[in-house]
Amino acid sequence: MNAHARTAKAPAGLPETFGKLLSRLVEVLERENADLRNNNLSMFSEYVRQKDLLLLDLSRLSRMHGESAQLRALLDGELRRVKEALAENARLLELHLGAAREFASFLEDSIRRHRSDGTYSRNVARGGYGKW
Repeated sequence: MNAHARTAKAPAGLPETFGKLLSRLVEVLERENADLRNNNLSMFSEYVRQKDLLLLDLSRLSRMHGESAQLRALLDGELRRVKEALAENARLLELHLGAAREFASFLEDSIRRHRSDGTYSRNVARGGYGKW
């Protein structure tokens, strides 16, 4: 970060715009987290879309206006809320991914056991019962 960025004053209205975007991001994360807690994945792709758009807007705004100590100070509470919501979101998504991995492993083991239950002998697996 350069010296100008550390001392630059945030343009008028910028903190409010950033704050609104961060608040909307927290709202989306909280709705997604509630749905994840209830095992409701029906809106998952919509949450991903909304988060992508909000992060794109935040990224563009940040690139246009740079970084300022004043802006960071004004948004400290919102940034903390985003960080907490993201941490909870990551935790819940990891739980769901872990469950999906466990279920996939169960299916894989079931299929493997089914295929090797002795129904077919090695000869059948290698080429059949004989010549036709």
